Amino acid sequence: MTLPKYELIKQDLLKEIQDHKFSPGDKFYSESELKSRYSVSSITVVKALNELAAAGYLYRVQGKGTFVSKAKMGATVKFSDIENHALDTESVTVLSIEEKNDPDILKELGLAADQSYVQIVRVRKTMNQPFLIHFTHLSPDLVKMPIKNKDAYSSIYERVRKDFGIDMYTLASTETNEIIFPEDPEILNSLVLSFREPVVVQKKHSYLSDGTIAEYVVSYKHWKYFKTKIEVEALI
Repeated sequence: MTLPKYELIKQDLLKEIQDHKFSPGDKFYSESELKSRYSVSSITVVKALNELAAAGYLYRVQGKGTFVSKAKMGATVKFSDIENHALDTESVTVLSIEEKNDPDILKELGLAADQSYVQIVRVRKTMNQPFLIHFTHLSPDLVKMPIKNKDAYSSIYERVRKDFGIDMYTLASTETNEIIFPEDPEILNSLVLSFREPVVVQKKHSYLSDGTIAEYVVSYKHWKYFKTKIEVEALI
């Protein structure tokens, strides 16, 4: 099958980028240069450049031109939290377990407005110092109600594994992290923070194999206990 002209141009330009003909941040070919080089129309050139930009290899600045991205496209990037304390000093306290139906959380869980979810609030401590508070929102299908012993949910993943045979550790998930200065008294008191101290808000969705959302977790981590390691594999 014959490839479209823009696709051939895109592959040709991509090879030049991957062969390090350009350094990250370098100005790339102009549209007029590419039109002349390949004897094609502006539409064809723009389509090739737009696809390279969409893939992250190029970025375009209005009035200045097209530049080679500084991102390491195609490289494997690993992010991992580094614990600043010995794990054998850690303890978990379950503060509450409640059935709720907040519209915003229902939306995060992909549930209907007339449904409910279970919210489990836990605090993690190390050497009796609180450093993390979790607000875990679980699909009602993953909780056996009524709950007689809230401490049975000190490890939610173990509880779900025992009750439903689902290994939450292996589920697909997405997570975002953001630094904020909390005003909520519950957060400040739970982590023993002043209003001038920040926390890292971690928001996580985990997905079952059929694509439905198993949990939505909002965690607040004391700034003293947050450290992230980023590993980038070399491109060959």
